[in-house]
Amino acid sequence: MELEALDKGKGKNRLPALALAGMVILLALATWGLSRFAETERPQVAPQGDLSRLGRNREIVLTLSDAGRGLRSLKVAMVQEGKAAALLAKEYPRQGQLLGSGPHRLEERLTINVAGFREGAAELLIEVRDHSWWGLTGNLITLRLPVTVDTKPPVVSIVSLPQNIKTGSAGIVVYRVSEPAARSGVSINGHYHPGFPLPSQGDGAWGAMIGLPYDLQKFEETVVTAVDQAGNTGKAAFVLALRPGRVTRDRITISDNFLNAKLPEFAQHYPELKGTPVEQYLMVNGEIRDRNYKTVQEICKKSGSQRLWDGPFQRMAGSAKAGFADVRSYLYQGKEIDTQTHLGVDIASLERAEIPAANRGVVVFAEYLGIYGNTVILDHGQGIFTLYSHLSQINVTKGAAVEKGSTVGLTGITGMAGGDHLHFSVLVNGIFVSPIEWWDAHWLQDNLLHVM
Repeated sequence: MELEALDKGKGKNRLPALALAGMVILLALATWGLSRFAETERPQVAPQGDLSRLGRNREIVLTLSDAGRGLRSLKVAMVQEGKAAALLAKEYPRQGQLLGSGPHRLEERLTINVAGFREGAAELLIEVRDHSWWGLTGNLITLRLPVTVDTKPPVVSIVSLPQNIKTGSAGIVVYRVSEPAARSGVSINGHYHPGFPLPSQGDGAWGAMIGLPYDLQKFEETVVTAVDQAGNTGKAAFVLALRPGRVTRDRITISDNFLNAKLPEFAQHYPELKGTPVEQYLMVNGEIRDRNYKTVQEICKKSGSQRLWDGPFQRMAGSAKAGFADVRSYLYQGKEIDTQTHLGVDIASLERAEIPAANRGVVVFAEYLGIYGNTVILDHGQGIFTLYSHLSQINVTKGAAVEKGSTVGLTGITGMAGGDHLHFSVLVNGIFVSPIEWWDAHWLQDNLLHVM
């Protein structure tokens, strides 16, 4: 009986202990749930770029993020003189059911049209909310950005134009912009030449290096554009006289020995080559040449804004074997099978001769490139590039800074080269121009340096 009574007493003592354990578990679950689903960390919003001035149609980019329950909504409004106008309202649903979360990071682009707003001070109101259960409506961040509504485009005026430029040649357009510009440049037949500040010409002065294609037939568009900090665009058209460059023609015979020596090299890099040796050659000299040309153009469209070069460009010692813009007819067994234009100067010296950097610059390409073989490309700043090809050895690496006269490699026969030589090219914002001008101190002074 006493044992039975003792057992009953023990049972009564267990009940409060079980209840307490249950409460602890429930409390832990509640705490976990609050931290997991009702977290209090606010989302983040980061505008990209300077939004202090807004033009007529200004694209803005917002980076949104939330490390907790994810993004729920975005609202953007413009406020001026106490009146608000909604610009964007967007919801981001949960990725799943009730316990799912919204996106944790995304980028939103929107174009702000300030039509209906007055010139002057305003405020950009940005609200981002997350999917947290905190306060039932989630965490909210509000960003208020003071802005200035500015819809007046900058005034662009031409200061000077190149006077002696011809096809396959280079020059500089100098212009003035009435207010600080975010970017500016010159468009010639749709090809854009970025501008750079020219402090030597006074406040608001800019210059843009231009190159005219060797085969340019007529000018369809010649215009300077400048975009101000509000995104407004000002333009000024100009007129250039079109002067044709010289045309030299050459005939090159393709032999079976040449094909047997060259095609295995190209086959290693272009396994798609098929057909007879002549058909493979034509593919290399045509389609692959075009691919290589486009690669060079893309590389030479992105130049540093600072001028690195100084004075005339250095020419490798040796005799010239072919000139710029020479039209070449290719003959096989006495029959013309192809025609291409040579966009550089070929210089021959000793075998494996050292090749000097034509001027100070940065290596932007140093590898094999089809018809050019082993190739080095230097960026000299403000749109000017030099190209060295057919190298037997490359002595520099991409990203390296080089001084004028330093060795970039050795001459060779890689690519579409029949004998050991250097193929040297100059490009202006991706357009091949005559290297001879850049070797000439008087030409540089008269056509470029006098305004720089």
